[in-house]
Amino acid sequence: MKIILALLVVTGFLFGCDTKKDTATSKGQPVIEDHKAIEENATGLVLNNGAKWKADSTTLLNVALLHHIISGAKKETLEDYLHTSTQLEAGLNKMVTECRIKGADHEALHHWLEPLIEETKELKRVSAIKNASRIFREMETQANLFPQYFE
Repeated sequence: MKIILALLVVTGFLFGCDTKKDTATSKGQPVIEDHKAIEENATGLVLNNGAKWKADSTTLLNVALLHHIISGAKKETLEDYLHTSTQLEAGLNKMVTECRIKGADHEALHHWLEPLIEETKELKRVSAIKNASRIFREMETQANLFPQYFE
């Protein structure tokens, strides 16, 4: 009986340890940096060992087109949002079709691009302006990440 009790106590101590928290604090990382790392891992978009990923000229032009569509979008009616979703869909299709990036840079680009594609699909199906506005803000945020991660 004493052996079982001892095993339970030891097991409790092992499961009670939070090694992730200990690792972060032992490295001296502030909580904000940990939070940022968690957000980046959630989207899959991270820097290339501290450097920006490489994008070719065609990709940069297509990203500029997407930014132009987003920045010039009317946001007054549901029809405005639906029209923007159609323009973005065409721009995203053009970007995917013309993509020539290879390797890890290509994978990183997809981590940036996939949320935009999903949000565009969602915007295209929206039926309330409140939801359209929320989705569009998410798209703006995602689009604005490009210069932070790519050159």
